[in-house]
Amino acid sequence: MSAPTDGFAPLRGASVGGLSALITASAHTMGGGMPPSDAAIVLLALACAAVGYATAVAPRLGAPRVQLLVILAVAQSIGHLLLTVVDGHHHGSMLTQQMLAAHAVAVLVGALAIRGAEHGIRRAVTSLRRALPLLTALVVDENRIAPPLPVYRIPGSTLLLDLSGCGNRGPPARTA
Repeated sequence: MSAPTDGFAPLRGASVGGLSALITASAHTMGGGMPPSDAAIVLLALACAAVGYATAVAPRLGAPRVQLLVILAVAQSIGHLLLTVVDGHHHGSMLTQQMLAAHAVAVLVGALAIRGAEHGIRRAVTSLRRALPLLTALVVDENRIAPPLPVYRIPGSTLLLDLSGCGNRGPPARTA
């Protein structure tokens, strides 16, 4: 028997990927690192897109909140390592307390944002599921005030191109 599919997995994966890139770069800069270069931003986006894809296709194991925190922490670690290696930041490969705190706060803020978005979308979908049957059950009044407009058909050939020569186009006929 197959497990039920999670409809929010693609959304969660895209959110983890995009948000991880943004908050990793922000946390790294706020933690005392240099702003990332263009090459570091491109590599960070690729790495976080890979983490987002892995999040979308990974099966849900255990508590979803804990799993989300672990995935975001892994994304932060990969992002920190990537920014450190590519740009050669001044703090070296060691994490300072300020950098560690900034990345930890980024993980918590990211998890809250993603869980909040999932909760909001669940509520919106639930509201739509309740409202759509009511909208489809509305009775449309068939008795119009105005009568329907008559349909005029132009007599002529039903062919797309009438080459019979039986048209009224041309010079007027000569009358004697």
